[in-house]
Amino acid sequence: MPTLTIEYQTDAERLILEQALAFVTQMRQVAAAAPDGTVVAACEQLALADGRQLVRDTLASAVQGRADATDAQKKRPARAAKGGSRAGC
Repeated sequence: MPTLTIEYQTDAERLILEQALAFVTQMRQVAAAAPDGTVVAACEQLALADGRQLVRDTLASAVQGRADATDAQKKRPARAAKGGSRAGC
């Protein structure tokens, strides 16, 4: 069986990736279990319910990541510019 290695930056990103993989697995299970003639409808129903939630979670994670990065940047002390001139030289 083939394997996949995924690199992620944060635990939030890892969680979203795991949710996306679970969604794909669930979609395949729904498609396999649906009676003939109902596969598309069953998959669409899953996409509308769980797919929307996955998109919401991904959006929330991206926005929270940006907010966290902005907060961290604001909390850093200002650094002096490099190569500044010395007085009296």
